[in-house]
Amino acid sequence: MLRVRTVHDAADFVGESGLAPDLIQDLWDSGDSRPDWCFVAEADNQRVGRLGLQVSPTTSDPAWLGTLPSHEASVYGLPLPVAPEVGRHLFAHAAAEVGERLPPTLELRLNTAYRDDARGLATIAEGWGFTLFQEKQGFEWKDDGREIDVPGRLEFRSVDETGIETYRSVMARCGAGTLDRNDRYYWDGCGPENWGRQMSEYLDPEDASLWLLGYAGADAVGYVAVVRDEELVATIAHIGVVPEHRGNGYVGDLLAAATEVARRAGLARMLSDVDVLNLPMAAAMRRAGHHDHPDWHVWAYRASWPEAFT
Repeated sequence: MLRVRTVHDAADFVGESGLAPDLIQDLWDSGDSRPDWCFVAEADNQRVGRLGLQVSPTTSDPAWLGTLPSHEASVYGLPLPVAPEVGRHLFAHAAAEVGERLPPTLELRLNTAYRDDARGLATIAEGWGFTLFQEKQGFEWKDDGREIDVPGRLEFRSVDETGIETYRSVMARCGAGTLDRNDRYYWDGCGPENWGRQMSEYLDPEDASLWLLGYAGADAVGYVAVVRDEELVATIAHIGVVPEHRGNGYVGDLLAAATEVARRAGLARMLSDVDVLNLPMAAAMRRAGHHDHPDWHVWAYRASWPEAFT
């Protein structure tokens, strides 16, 4: 008989899995999660699944998000090959226990780079109550010493040179008509000015030299933002071309400049991802020498909380 219970401590939550109790305890200590938001499913005295819920506020003033929820809850744990019925019990139990104490949107992100069972879970997530919100393919660039061809059509200036407000204004213009579903979700909810301001909050001052604007004469035609993800690894956090300059291939110029500036910063590898519906961006990544990563594929699901599970 299946039973779901609230955990007692971090070691109880992770059990015999490869999850680190210290990482779970850090989530609890920071307030992003709590023991009473974490549940274990057992059958015949065997652990058959687990579910942890985490709440992360936006990086800036939630009022800028307009009608969107100021933050979302997300799922962590689930390291076991959770059967559909086990997942349904876990989410239903969590909804009954936590109810409306969590934000109204629950997010589940599955990545083949971190979970061997990500593809399998993606096939059953909708049966738990989730809707696929976005799917993304990973791309990787490794510095093999070959010359990076940066076309000379654009002049590039970092955010240190332009100032953050100028950078935000270009980001805001580039969001119009984006093919990235997550960006479009926030763009529609925030409006252009607030979207640019929200996205720029991810800038770490140490990465300011890696956030570039591309100019054709006096006109800013687009931007690209590179951030350090971990030691010697970079990622393209955001990129865009303003609508009136699209169709000229400037995204390729921006990608080449981003790759070159990452190399100059001593970053030997870049790992980024692209919405699978954004075919022009994926093609541009490949032309720029960023190759499909076979072990990086993301499925992002969302559900109304707690209604989808009650």
